[in-house]
Amino acid sequence: MEGVQPLDEHVGNAPGRRFLRNKLLLVSSVIQGLGLLLCLTYICLHFSAQVPSQYPPIQSIRVQFTKCENENGFIITSPNKDGTMKVQNNSIIINCDGFYLISLKGYFSQELSLRLQYRKGREPLFSLSKVTSVDSVTVANLAFKDKVYLDVTTHSASCEDIQVNGGELILIHQNPGGFCVY
Repeated sequence: MEGVQPLDEHVGNAPGRRFLRNKLLLVSSVIQGLGLLLCLTYICLHFSAQVPSQYPPIQSIRVQFTKCENENGFIITSPNKDGTMKVQNNSIIINCDGFYLISLKGYFSQELSLRLQYRKGREPLFSLSKVTSVDSVTVANLAFKDKVYLDVTTHSASCEDIQVNGGELILIHQNPGGFCVY
């Protein structure tokens, strides 16, 4: 038997050795694949954290009204400067088109009529007659250059005689990403 070689010379081709070698290659390939996946995940997370937000901060403001002056009506003041909207000439200036959640609360020492206006010559956002308190919430579609303000009419006394407790007006923009001017 000249063509047959002894078993010791065929050790690399033995079925048990081939299975073990293939198993080690498979395990090392899986480990390399997981390592590559981990590296790609780290890189993606790193770059996504540096991408600036595609939308500006949500427009919002919380103002208080505590006193009434005959010429100006209720004086609107912003107690904190962290709101993204501004008070100018006793009105809240709208910089972004869209829907706004509007909340108006307050208790008054005398009966009065109150209107929440947003444009001169337009119907008010809401109107209340002969009330001593208000706790209203509405949603309105406002546009750039609108000015939200309170219009007060007193029935028996001057505006300066009315005292306000807990007077608060809140506006929150509901759909950021539309037309805005800053």
